[in-house]
Amino acid sequence: MKTAAVAALLLLCCLSVAGEPEVYTLDNGLRVVLDRMDFAPTVVVMVQYNVGSRNETPEISGISHFVEHMMFNGTPDMPGSRFWQLVQMEGGMANGGTGTDMTSYHIYFPAAMLEKALRIESDRMRNCLMDSADIAQEIGVVTDEWRLYQDSPDNQLHARANREFFGDHPSSRSVLGTGETIAAFDRESVREYYDTWYRTSNATLIVAGDFRPEEARALVEQYFGSILCDGPVPDNVPELGERDFPGRVDFEFPAETDRILIYFEGCGPDSPDIPALMLLSAHFSGGRLGWMERELVNGGLLTSGYSSSPHGKDCSPFRFYGNVAEGVDTDSVIDIITEEAFSLTEELLPEERVSMLQRYALARELTSVDTPVSQAWRHAYYLSVYGDIDAYDMMLERMAQLTPEDLREVASRYFTTESMMVTVLHAAEGASGAPETSTAGTTETVVPEVTDWSGLDLDRELVLPEASVSEGVERYVLDNGLVLLVKEDHSFPIVEIMAAFPMCTRREDPDMCGISSLTAELMLRGTDELDYDAFHERLAVLGSGTWIQVSAHYSMANVYGLSENTDTFFTSLSDLLMRPALEEEDFQSVRTRLLGYMAMRMEMPFYAAIMAFDDVLLEEGNSRTETVETLSSVTRDDAEVWWRTCVRPGGTVIAVVGDVSPEEALSLTEEHLGDWRDPEEPLPELVPLAFRDGPSDTLVISMPGKVQVGVMMGCRAPSYFSDDYVPFLAMNRILGSGIGSRLGQNIRETQGLAYMVGSSVDGPTTGSEGGSRFIGMLATGAPMASRALEAMVYETRRMAEEPVAEEELLLEQSRAAGRFALSYDSYDSQARYLASCEAAGIPLDRDLADLERTFRLTVDDILQVAGKYFTGDWSFVIAGGVGEDLQPLQQVIR
Repeated sequence: MKTAAVAALLLLCCLSVAGEPEVYTLDNGLRVVLDRMDFAPTVVVMVQYNVGSRNETPEISGISHFVEHMMFNGTPDMPGSRFWQLVQMEGGMANGGTGTDMTSYHIYFPAAMLEKALRIESDRMRNCLMDSADIAQEIGVVTDEWRLYQDSPDNQLHARANREFFGDHPSSRSVLGTGETIAAFDRESVREYYDTWYRTSNATLIVAGDFRPEEARALVEQYFGSILCDGPVPDNVPELGERDFPGRVDFEFPAETDRILIYFEGCGPDSPDIPALMLLSAHFSGGRLGWMERELVNGGLLTSGYSSSPHGKDCSPFRFYGNVAEGVDTDSVIDIITEEAFSLTEELLPEERVSMLQRYALARELTSVDTPVSQAWRHAYYLSVYGDIDAYDMMLERMAQLTPEDLREVASRYFTTESMMVTVLHAAEGASGAPETSTAGTTETVVPEVTDWSGLDLDRELVLPEASVSEGVERYVLDNGLVLLVKEDHSFPIVEIMAAFPMCTRREDPDMCGISSLTAELMLRGTDELDYDAFHERLAVLGSGTWIQVSAHYSMANVYGLSENTDTFFTSLSDLLMRPALEEEDFQSVRTRLLGYMAMRMEMPFYAAIMAFDDVLLEEGNSRTETVETLSSVTRDDAEVWWRTCVRPGGTVIAVVGDVSPEEALSLTEEHLGDWRDPEEPLPELVPLAFRDGPSDTLVISMPGKVQVGVMMGCRAPSYFSDDYVPFLAMNRILGSGIGSRLGQNIRETQGLAYMVGSSVDGPTTGSEGGSRFIGMLATGAPMASRALEAMVYETRRMAEEPVAEEELLLEQSRAAGRFALSYDSYDSQARYLASCEAAGIPLDRDLADLERTFRLTVDDILQVAGKYFTGDWSFVIAGGVGEDLQPLQQVIR
């Protein structure tokens, strides 16, 4: 069964985005993929190694992930923090990731820096130092990351299910390892693992983005061709074999609500059933049209839920996850899910449903890989698991051929009571039950006052980009006050539509905080003419979708997809903004869901601290943070009034970027939104941030039994419209933006005191004319909390009292120049930028203007602005494993 629409989408899949990637193998066994995408002047270099937790023995569980961390800790040519300096100076982004099957690293740079990225990755492939001192401090960092998961109910649910389901197989073990195995890593074990698995015969190099193929081939040969091949890697993964797993597992863990995880025995990647199982998973959780979203989440039975088909190199299960809504019987939800699964073994899915799912899967493929990074990740996964870069395209073709009968036949072999295991986490009060935390790996290292800058080319001329992102944008104002911005580009057959409108948190009444988020979700539930299913199916069959995000000064709605469907996208956007049904039944469902989300998030100390921070930093009554009380007080009538008052053409901006002409976009906007009119009610006042005067305040949220502590410290920062903003932003980046910053290096990397640490300042669209918020943040284990916070306070004081090094400022200026290209590498990011600037009343060329000001900054500018705002009068929120008497943090706070 392949409809004309499905066939057309298959053809587009073959023709879209770029030409066929080039795949070849060097003499030393390194597999290379070159995939040219020239929409933005950026390039990603990714190296994927075929090693993960499946290759570990119990004694070294977690070592794949630990080696990933050590790959950022230096080579003879990149000692110490040099890796992060090299990435930072180009404005680049870098990261790594470890799974059961593969470990991957990527560097995302401006296109002109391709050679540097290749040189860095070739160096790391064979020359990492794995120094004993670095290993000791990294044990502290990784142990802290491990602790984060010990407080998480979801992580504990998956960990328990995997242990019971997989038995002694490596798939039963966590990628992170255990506290004991992490603490036991030493240079000998880490070096042996690195030498065994990090070799050309076990790796794939992927280059995706804007480059010249002949130049890329020569550079790959230059930097990787001379690396000697040490032969094949061992085949040490045992067969999964027959297992005797229980039918049901129940256990208690501190949580707000129950969680469920249902496993059905699945298959490996070589099974011909994979496409059918993928389509069945789309039936259960394919976006807003998935059965679980429609029946269980919207029905108020689950706060969230999803399914996933088998994936990875080993035989893995078909999974169902659900977070049970408060007050709902957990066993009844399990029965509903299993009954639906079992029904597919006997009853046929309607042909129209199967056709819709096929079109959804195919069209989503076209809109999901529109950046070099996303394309590289897809290549890495399918090459690692299936050994073929075209594996997914072939699966899509097979998926398009499936019939309802095919799906029933596959379901009948997998969805059986004999192959099923149910795991239930029952919410309980009390401690997490995690082992006592240790300070292994943390050091008493004196933070270096001088950093080694030798070898960095920081004297090069800083050059402004030739044009702002707004270059070529056409601006129109409709008679009803709506502003339309259009940027035409034909690199992809895709269009991105962003609508920013005045509904936002800073307009809310303090007693009804959260009404914007509630109303936004309610707007997504359909119109009087189109119910929820019909409203979202119209987009889903085109591989599209829609969402609304609420922020401080506006809400953003998005519709995206293939440009041939632009008229449909405008139809959906106009329905969303102008004609939502706002039904009472939907309202009750939405409010229950949002309250459930809030309860889930408040289980974690770091989130609890974030949610409470405005209460201590801002004047009483000025915070607009939603609470259980404020959300519960909102009625459906309140939401309707809020929608009618705040969702209006006056103050709304629509930005359209992609494969559409300005004339067509204007015509469609006038057709679908030209009759929209402002209501008689005035728009509620936008309440500016108002900061507390006088002594700072401290709020403690004691969460007995938690092994983590989340800490927020902050103060008033300059408004974007202030002359202080650009120097303050640069100062903040030097202080706490990324692992290469002072906080990242001196607290995480040098002392191993925290896995998560950094700082931020409100952007131009979230602060206010009266000022913005500076926040320093960290998450760490309770034993290290005092030292970590003391170090963070020390670093802020040092910023205010001592000039930064000239090299630090030059590095930040160079970073800003390089990041310009990376920040706007997709239609989505460009449309978001244009809509947000226009909605906030900020010039569209602020990207260039801010960069030019950054280039003019001096060391004295940084010192002056730090001294002006970092007065030592900090507000603190501490949540998690800390007593109400502030122990173990009292000495630091006081």
